[in-house]
Amino acid sequence: MELLTTSTESPTDNLYLALIQCFVVILCGYIAGRLEIITRSEANGLNTFVGTFALPSLIFLSLAKLDFSLVNWKFLLSVLLAKGCVFFVVIILSMLITRPTNAGRAALFAIFATQSNDFAIGYPMIDALYSSTHPEYASYLYLMAPISLAILNPIGFVLLEIGKRRIGEPKSGWSLVASVVKGIASNPILFMTVLGIIGNIIFSHHVPIVLSEILDVFGKAFSGSALFLLGLMMVGKVHTLKGAALVTPGILILIKLLVLPLVIRESVILLAPGVNETDTKDLSTYGFLYGTIPTAPALFIFTLRYNLEIDLIASAMVACTFLSAPLMFVSAKLINAINDGANYSKQLNSFIMDISIASLTACVWLIICFFISEEKKWKRPTHRCTACIIIAQFAVCIGLIIWTQLDINDHSSALWYIQFILISTGVYVSRLLTAVMALTILFLSSRSLSFVNTLQKSILPAALAIPIVVVGLMCLMITPSSNGNDDDNLRNPNFQLGRVQAAMSIFILLFSFIVTLGCLVLQQRYQRRHHADSYASLIGNQENAESTVVESRTVVDVEDLVLPNGNCGLDGGCGLQRNLCAATSGVLDECEPESEYLNDNLRRDNDDPQILRHLVLLIILLCSMLFALALSFGTMIMEEMIGIYAELAFLDVAFNFGQALIVFGIFGLDPSLGKLGPWLMKIAQDWRARQKLQLPDEESLSPEVKSIREQFRQCHLRACRDRISMCRRRLLKVYEGAFSGCDLVDWLLEEGIAQTRDEAVRYGRCLLESRVLHHVDDTHHFQDKNILYTFRG
Repeated sequence: MELLTTSTESPTDNLYLALIQCFVVILCGYIAGRLEIITRSEANGLNTFVGTFALPSLIFLSLAKLDFSLVNWKFLLSVLLAKGCVFFVVIILSMLITRPTNAGRAALFAIFATQSNDFAIGYPMIDALYSSTHPEYASYLYLMAPISLAILNPIGFVLLEIGKRRIGEPKSGWSLVASVVKGIASNPILFMTVLGIIGNIIFSHHVPIVLSEILDVFGKAFSGSALFLLGLMMVGKVHTLKGAALVTPGILILIKLLVLPLVIRESVILLAPGVNETDTKDLSTYGFLYGTIPTAPALFIFTLRYNLEIDLIASAMVACTFLSAPLMFVSAKLINAINDGANYSKQLNSFIMDISIASLTACVWLIICFFISEEKKWKRPTHRCTACIIIAQFAVCIGLIIWTQLDINDHSSALWYIQFILISTGVYVSRLLTAVMALTILFLSSRSLSFVNTLQKSILPAALAIPIVVVGLMCLMITPSSNGNDDDNLRNPNFQLGRVQAAMSIFILLFSFIVTLGCLVLQQRYQRRHHADSYASLIGNQENAESTVVESRTVVDVEDLVLPNGNCGLDGGCGLQRNLCAATSGVLDECEPESEYLNDNLRRDNDDPQILRHLVLLIILLCSMLFALALSFGTMIMEEMIGIYAELAFLDVAFNFGQALIVFGIFGLDPSLGKLGPWLMKIAQDWRARQKLQLPDEESLSPEVKSIREQFRQCHLRACRDRISMCRRRLLKVYEGAFSGCDLVDWLLEEGIAQTRDEAVRYGRCLLESRVLHHVDDTHHFQDKNILYTFRG
């Protein structure tokens, strides 16, 4: 209640209020768009006002008033260096992984990872935190925005144009240059940035009162309008955040919210732009917070312009915006609250105890799932690595519980050596097993199963033996009391032997990180090439076949592959479709009688290596290693407690000692857990039954809906069914006479029954409410999306 009745001067409280303010306005925009209070055309008008008038006016006025003598240009150089490194690394990795190579796609990903929403969300956050201590930090945003707009984004535009030319719109080299230059020159934000710097020089950062008052009106209108517009743009952009489609956005969000802040911080520390050590520390903290600002919505305009990865980028932007809020708040809270060793040590001990108990519970459940259940998952090559990680984490949790109960000055008892061996060996084994898992997935994609089993017989014991030897040598050769942290308040279970153990951790982490990342890149390249070859071969066979092709359609989604004809027998057209699905998903699907087909499905489920889930696990463990590397380097060079080190320590505890919780989230709730399966599946079915779409009864239908139903049945149903209904497959289930919402909307527009897509959607909703058509699972109303429906009767 105090937040509602009194004002506070605490920077953290100011940030809390600023976050509430920003996201409540965003939520209002989303609700307005979802309820269609504001239409798309009206939103476009608001977008024009914000991007062409409000934001350029704000930028000009802020830069024209800024005293450049107070600007730390070396700090801006360190931000440019960090953003440039992340930008080019994302481009290189995207082009290495993607087959065929798509320069435009790589450019979009790089822009997503580096361009921040500096003004709508960043400015309120930074101003709330630093208005009393470093008021000039908020003005830095107007100078950091051109780093992306004027330096990095043009490189992305060049790659987007190159990708567009390769797809099928050839342009000459001069046309490419002209297109990029025009895009840069016509950007009002960049234009007003340059004009603002010129105005600063002309007016000596004292803008004439008349010009200042006019621009101030536009500038004050920016914040609320931009946040409201961001909410409007989120409508309809979250439906792709499911299953495999979540992997790429998840990676991009991790790079933007976790990797970029760390790289900016390390870059600032490397260049040391401050006048003294304290100033450099403040700038590095500011750089880290700046990196956590979510991606700017302007990127979505690029995806529309080039018609490239529209759903993926939109979904990633929505998730990134909302995930950034807790990250910014937690970062600021730790930075401001944990600057003394005693407080840090107390809170870290408590957090480690909580994590270790929760992880120990998860380990017990996972051991039951992997070793005791009927399926014996540990016998599969991928799950064998995961099971070993679970056992290693079980040992770590026991060691952590002992560590939290030990006396601070106890460095020589048998209990100290037991917990040190359990923690250090378990952590090192987990890191090396991550690399082994990546190797396993790579060779499962490129070699045979027998090769992988033979390889694991030698590599798994090595991954266990090497950490045992290393930890044993450290126990024999190093005296704990003389090599730990000088300040007992800064003690950490990862670095009980101080810098010596930190150096060893860095070596193991670098080795595991490089091997894991390299294997993931190679596996993705091999898998994409293999699938492309398989698909091309199947298409060639299809073209040479004697069957007649009635209609050719564009494949939008792997779950909804369309058959060339309308036959749906297991021994007919669906056999070809099953093979096409196999080429895309890597699942072998033979054309068999129904009983044999179902038995084969069951057999495949029992032997399923669950590659996608393990890829998600590897990506999260890569992030965990990144946090551990940053913390280890910090331990090597840090002389006193700083807020960022505290945050890294807490993140490392969560992602390192909480690996069992991560594995539990990915594998612990699998509904095929032996005898536990039917019980879990029954709960899932009961929940799904409660989610069934509730339609109005016949008496509640309006005369308009009934009229549309009768008209459609008499005049259009037969023609529509013949045109768009066909055999479709979603996951492992085949639907006869199915069509997507997009197909029906397109047909209604072609026949002139509806004039706009919104009108067609309303028409389709009337048909669904009057029971002319229904969703295949009866869980969705009619939408203009790639969702399957069928006609009744």
